[in-house]
Amino acid sequence: MKKLFLIFGFFLLLAGCGGMIKNENGSQYLKQLDAEPIGCTFLYKIESEVSVYDADDARRYLENRIADQARPGNAYWITSQRTRPNEWVIFGPERAFILVANVYNCPNPNDVVTAKDEGFVAGVYGVDAECVDSMYGTGNCK
Repeated sequence: MKKLFLIFGFFLLLAGCGGMIKNENGSQYLKQLDAEPIGCTFLYKIESEVSVYDADDARRYLENRIADQARPGNAYWITSQRTRPNEWVIFGPERAFILVANVYNCPNPNDVVTAKDEGFVAGVYGVDAECVDSMYGTGNCK
């Protein structure tokens, strides 16, 4: 019974190691974008590779790396994300997360317009933003 309790305790302790990476140097103020921003200055591309259990920890690690740069920027867009297996791992994460991101300096990071927004589609195709209902800018307009 004691052995079963010790094994259960070990796995409970191991599960408690998730979420180990914390924000540092103001990285919590970075804005993650879902597409390329409009009206922002591109600063640089960054790649990070980290062996962690959780994708959120990998993202937090990337944010900490951005905050540690000489020109940290205030917004980023993850352009590529993948994993690779860690070989010969007995204890620890089985996979490494590899994230590639573009870092931007935006005038107002809380109100960034991205290429995914309806307003951008309407502007490109010359359609009123209120009648845009598809990615091609066609809709039922009055």
